[in-house]
Amino acid sequence: MNAELFGRATVYARGVLSELTYDDLRRPTPCDDWDAERVVLHLADVIDGLGGLLDTGALALPRPPRTNDPDPVALVEERLAKLTHAFSVAADATRVQEAAVAGAVEFTTHGWDIGVTLHSAHRIPESLAEDVLALVSSALDVSARRHNFAAPIDVPGTVAASDRLVAFLGRVPGP
Repeated sequence: MNAELFGRATVYARGVLSELTYDDLRRPTPCDDWDAERVVLHLADVIDGLGGLLDTGALALPRPPRTNDPDPVALVEERLAKLTHAFSVAADATRVQEAAVAGAVEFTTHGWDIGVTLHSAHRIPESLAEDVLALVSSALDVSARRHNFAAPIDVPGTVAASDRLVAFLGRVPGP
């Protein structure tokens, strides 16, 4: 299930990233003080971190983080192709599951960040949002939230899963 969810999350994020133009890279995102380029470069770092998790069992993003690339979307595509291969040859099933979970959350969340940057009414596909919310709501503890996500935002339980997911991750849902 988690590998399939990772695949759906990357397809979603790739679709959103494919809409970015060079001029869009300087646009602000819902992430405080992060423009679209920084979010895309962060995704490239996440991909490298997931590859490290598959290899060593430790998820560590490159330090210092990437800050510049002539074509950050192409960089993500290139790194993602390598990660897909790494998944296919990874021997440790636990590491594969951990990388798939982390990747599904990251690609879905940052896909939404970029999507909202491009279109204020952007939503994550409902089935993807529901599945990622179910996964992350049981796995995200307070210590991880402090470094990676803001405090959850209260929204009615009747709103779309996309809005519930981003609110749970500390982002303000769109209109």
